[in-house]
Amino acid sequence: MRSLLKKGDKLKRISDGKMFTYAGKDDSDNENYGHVEEMLVPVYLPEFEKVE
Repeated sequence: MRSLLKKGDKLKRISDGKMFTYAGKDDSDNENYGHVEEMLVPVYLPEFEKVE
């Protein structure tokens, strides 16, 4: 999923609908993790969906 995202893309957390802003990839090579501006730790991207 990380390869489909660009910095500034809006993401919605599936569990509660809260909105986040994608900030970029994390330090790992795992495609399932990335950073959002609103959190200091990497997030598991499959728990989010991109808002068009």
